[in-house]
Amino acid sequence: MKRSAALTPLSHDHHHALSLAMQAGKAARQDDPLVWQQVAVKLAQHYQDSLQAHFAQEEHHLLPALIQAGQQAAVDRTLADHAHLHALLQHPELATAAILQAFADAMTAHVRFEERELFVLAESLPAVMAALNQYGKD
Repeated sequence: MKRSAALTPLSHDHHHALSLAMQAGKAARQDDPLVWQQVAVKLAQHYQDSLQAHFAQEEHHLLPALIQAGQQAAVDRTLADHAHLHALLQHPELATAAILQAFADAMTAHVRFEERELFVLAESLPAVMAALNQYGKD
């Protein structure tokens, strides 16, 4: 599905996030603490390098436009997902099979929600798209 220009960068970030989720899930299925540690370091680095900025962009631009359009439930779900992913990525036991699998499951579900529901909803609301397009021009 072709994404609007305003949402394309966020959608591209999702592809990388799904790749990391797959890596975390694969590592969690191995009985190798060294692999867990390597993947945990990669996840922590991605969190610092881009995921925090991705969440901030959604929370400062997309979600307020959705609130203005009366879509509080979708916003609440997104914020809850972000908080859960933040907590997992800062968990002191990130480098364990259980937390890596929890991250893999949560990130996969979150990306699917945003791509299949949240972004589709945003693109169906002209006021939301106008706000996002205006942000892109500022």
